Amino acid sequence: MKWTYIILLIASVVIVGCTTEPINTPQQPRNVPQQSDVTLQLNNTSEQKYDPVINPTDFSVDITNKYFKIEPGKKLRYKGQTEDGLETIEVYVTNETKTVMGVKTLIVWDRVWLDGDLIEDTKDYYAQDKKGNVWYFGEDTAELIDGKIVNRNGAWLAGIENAKPGIIMPVNPQIGETYKTEYYEGNAEDKIDILALNEQLTVPYGKLNNCLKTRDYSPLEQGADEHKYHCPEVGFVVLEVGLEDNESVELVSVEYNAKPSPSTIAKEPEKLITKITEEQAKAIALKEVPGEVTDVSIEKKFGKTAFVIEVAPTSGPETDVIIDIDTGEVLGVET
Repeated sequence: MKWTYIILLIASVVIVGCTTEPINTPQQPRNVPQQSDVTLQLNNTSEQKYDPVINPTDFSVDITNKYFKIEPGKKLRYKGQTEDGLETIEVYVTNETKTVMGVKTLIVWDRVWLDGDLIEDTKDYYAQDKKGNVWYFGEDTAELIDGKIVNRNGAWLAGIENAKPGIIMPVNPQIGETYKTEYYEGNAEDKIDILALNEQLTVPYGKLNNCLKTRDYSPLEQGADEHKYHCPEVGFVVLEVGLEDNESVELVSVEYNAKPSPSTIAKEPEKLITKITEEQAKAIALKEVPGEVTDVSIEKKFGKTAFVIEVAPTSGPETDVIIDIDTGEVLGVET
């Protein structure tokens, strides 16, 4: 979801066991080895192999964890001011399910708008084990500009290409514990540290008590660390604060038995076409700022769709070179 958890589009990975049956429809896993129990690798901070054993019969889509309580029809809305504009997020719990590794998971639809334009569309897959831990089994996601797909980076599904599910919310978190929330090597390796259990805070939604505070981070995304706050009165995240830029996203409203906001994109949106290639954009960036390219993205910058080429220069701070996707013009350089 970067909204950490945090969407509608199908990733370009091979998908298995996909269903959209109502959550009360019984479904028996097929050809799945039965284990005696869910093997939990909690507080796993070592370099040992992460390989949780999943028994489908130990899971349910009845998700009641007090910090992560989701039920069909629950809709949460968030807002936050970023350097790029006003970000609005809607998290909607659908009544659909998806079977992953033989486990029936509940689909949560997560969308992000920037100044009214949809920029991320994701569907996340969750299930709760019989002990009360909430597990994250993957996501289908897409980033968009002007209704067209820019990329599907971050999409993954447990059981495909050795990806593993992780615990996104333990039933009884303790200060000092660390959890892998997902594991798809080189693509999705998010973790959380439990920092506090009795935080008080005020957001536009209201004043909240006894909140869980975590540090959410990934070794794949340096500088993207966040503090998140989950409060039992809401049963979900209510505040996110970026540790590097101090930008925050706050809970504004919660509705039950609600409908999702209308979709603003086609079911099968087009892929964004650029007139210059990514390799050409990198060459232009390195001519402007000699060094090593560390990241490439496509974003709206200065009112135009642009490549943002992140460069670690031979000297000086990390720099973004912003290049028009059609003309190759350097629109700006940011440090």
